[in-house]
Amino acid sequence: MHHGAHIQNSDKYVDYCHQLLCKLRRVNPQLDIDGEKNIWISKPRALSRGRGIRCRNDLKDICSLGWKWVVQKYIERPLLVYGTKIDLRQHFLITDWYPLTIWFYKHSFLRFSSQPFTLESLDTAIHVCNSAIQRKLKNAPNRHPNLPEENMWHSDEFKEYLCTIGKEQVWDSIIIPGMKKALIHTMKAARENVKYKKNSYDLFGSDFLFGENFQPWLLEIQYKPDITKDTSVMKKIVPPMVEDILRVVIDYKDDPNCNVGGFELIYKQANYTGNGILSKEKTFRDLKITTISDP
Repeated sequence: MHHGAHIQNSDKYVDYCHQLLCKLRRVNPQLDIDGEKNIWISKPRALSRGRGIRCRNDLKDICSLGWKWVVQKYIERPLLVYGTKIDLRQHFLITDWYPLTIWFYKHSFLRFSSQPFTLESLDTAIHVCNSAIQRKLKNAPNRHPNLPEENMWHSDEFKEYLCTIGKEQVWDSIIIPGMKKALIHTMKAARENVKYKKNSYDLFGSDFLFGENFQPWLLEIQYKPDITKDTSVMKKIVPPMVEDILRVVIDYKDDPNCNVGGFELIYKQANYTGNGILSKEKTFRDLKITTISDP
């Protein structure tokens, strides 16, 4: 091409490639978030707070990890904010597993990397937004000035940012419905393996990444998530959320019409028999869903 060469009948090849991409997109929902580096992210299965997480692109290295690791395909084309990687922590509450009852909290927070995004380096400081890792690092001097010094935004600030880029509609039309769908499907698939005590409840923290088209992708779910009030954003979110948990767990039992604060009931299992067992027909019907795979 640099020497003036050209491809004969190139239009035909363009059409063929376009048709092939359409076929791939139907069977691979993650096509638009993949890249050329074949990067995978590995996590020790028994650690938390980002400890031991690494990005890898060497197959021998990945296959030598053994069974004590979780390995996920890395999102090589994530949504960036001011050239920096983000993820979102979304809290949700389960007040019963039989019938499965899921409450979604309306406020969430974004976590930023302290370094500009690049795939030329697999440094954890660039690719892992976990606060336990980023708070130990110094923000890069060449970061965009609009990025928060404490590397965290309230979801309201993220929505304001979406307005500035002309994408204010994606929060309600793509992001929120996508996160709810992922959490409902995941909890339905996991409930048979949960050891549950009646009249108890569980608070979870789910971590999402976004593709360039704002589609949310569920990374992982944290049991008993860290709600330390160590940033201005956490000081704003945590106290009312704890109060709202009490509303849902205590007040709602006696008054289904009571104020539940920022929580929204997004799923309650229908046709529950009360004996903890669904009919085989019902169980199979529940599980016939389009799964959202981990990146």
